[in-house]
Amino acid sequence: KLNAAGFDPLLDQDPEKPRLPFENIEHVPPATYIAIDLETGKATSARYWSDELPDEIVKLVVEPADETAASSARAILESLEEAVRLRLRADVPVGLYLSGGVDSTIVAALMKRNLNSRPHSFSISFEGSGRSEGEVARRAAEYVGTEHHDLTVTKKMLWDNLGRAVWFSELPFVTLAPVGKFLLSEEARKFVTVVLTGEGADEVFLGYRSFFQKAIRDTRAGSSEKTASLQSRRLKLGKLSSGLSLKIFHKSQRERLRSERELAARERRVSKPIVNAVQEARLAAMPFDILCYLGDREEMAHSLEARLPFLDHHLYDSARSIPVDLKIRGGVEKAVLRDAVKGILPDDLRLRRKSGFMLTSEAVDLFGADRKATGELRRYLSRQAFEHARVFSYRAYLAAKFLAKLPPRTKRLKRLRRDSNKLIMYMMQAHMLDDMFVADPPWGRSQPATATPVDGTSRQ
Repeated sequence: KLNAAGFDPLLDQDPEKPRLPFENIEHVPPATYIAIDLETGKATSARYWSDELPDEIVKLVVEPADETAASSARAILESLEEAVRLRLRADVPVGLYLSGGVDSTIVAALMKRNLNSRPHSFSISFEGSGRSEGEVARRAAEYVGTEHHDLTVTKKMLWDNLGRAVWFSELPFVTLAPVGKFLLSEEARKFVTVVLTGEGADEVFLGYRSFFQKAIRDTRAGSSEKTASLQSRRLKLGKLSSGLSLKIFHKSQRERLRSERELAARERRVSKPIVNAVQEARLAAMPFDILCYLGDREEMAHSLEARLPFLDHHLYDSARSIPVDLKIRGGVEKAVLRDAVKGILPDDLRLRRKSGFMLTSEAVDLFGADRKATGELRRYLSRQAFEHARVFSYRAYLAAKFLAKLPPRTKRLKRLRRDSNKLIMYMMQAHMLDDMFVADPPWGRSQPATATPVDGTSRQ
C-alpha cells in the first residue's frame, strides 16, 4: 500500500523516522544498528555515530584567515586521498564516473595517483542538447589520463527506459536524470564491476551555492524561518502556504499529512543555526535521492558497485569543524576543497563552477516536445490511476496540466511551466509504483520472474 507521507515534498526526512513511499516498510537509519532479541522478537536501534555539526562553524571568519584555510585544505587532502585509496581495494576492475565537474575530476586525479594502471572513466552526453558537458569530461579524462567512454543518449532512450529505472529505484523522481544514470551504469558494467563517484561533495563542502549562501545569510540575520520546512527552502517555495500545498494530495490524505507536518514542525530543533540544520537535512535526505534513485539502486540494477569517497566518515569528521566561510568563500562553493587540490588539477578544472548531473538534458515537456514519446505513459495520468492510488488529487493534476502548457514567454512563465511538468512527472511515477508494486505486482502472478514494466522489457 502506498504511503502518502512518503510522497510529500514538504516533509523533511527524519533520519530516525524515515518516510518511504510504502506503508510498513522501513530502512535502517544511517549510522545505526538494529539488535533483535531472538526470544522475544523485540528490535531496538542505536546510533553509533552522529553527523551533527558544531555551532561554532557559523561564526564569521575575520581576516587574516590564510593560515586557517591552508591548514584546513591540507587536512582535507590527506583525508580525501586516504578515502580514495581505500576504495580502490578490489579483486575486480575499478573505474569512475567522470562528468567534468570538480568533484569527479578530483576523485579521478587522486585515483590515478594511487593506481599503477590506467582506469576506465565514464560520462554521458545528450544528443541534440546545446548544454552537453561531454567536451569538458573529455578534457578532464585527457588531463588525468583515463581510458574514457562517453555514452550518447537521446531523449527517446530516456523515456523508453523510464519504467525500468522506476522499478529499480522504488521511488519517484521529477527529472529524467535517474534514467540517464541507469543507462550509464549499464554501459559501465560492460567494462568494470566497481566505480568511484563524486557524489556527496556538495553536501559535505556546501556545493549548492545559492541554497547554502541564503542559509548562511539567514543564520547571521537571525531569521525567523527556523521552524520552516527545510524542504520548502530547498525547493525555493518561499511562503507557499501549507494548506495550499496540501491541495495537490487526494482529499482523503490531507488531514493526516497536515498532522504529520505539524508534528515535524514541533520536533524540529529551533536552537540549531539554520545553515547547520539545512546541511544536516541534506545529508539526511541523501539515502532518498542521490544515494537511491540517482545512485545505488540504478547502479545495482546492473550489479555495479559504486563507492563514494566524499562520504567517508573520516573525511566528514575532518570537514565538519571547518568554518562555513572557508567552504563558501567569495561566492565560490566548496572553496576549501578546491584549495586542497591546488597543484593537482589545472585551474580551468579546479575552479569550474558547479553544473548538476543531467542538467545538460532538456527539461521534461510532457505536453510539448515530449508529447509523442510519452503516449504510452498517459494511462498513469488517468482519473482511474488517481483514484486507485489515492495519493494525489486529480483536480490538482488538471490545474498543473493547464500550467504545464503555458507559453514560456517570460522567465516566470517558463519556470511555472517547468515546475508544473515536474509535479506531473512526480504524480505519474507514484502511479507507476502503485501499478508495479500494489495493483499488479509480479509476485502475485503465476509466473513472477517475467513481469513486464511499461517499456515492454522484462523485469526480475
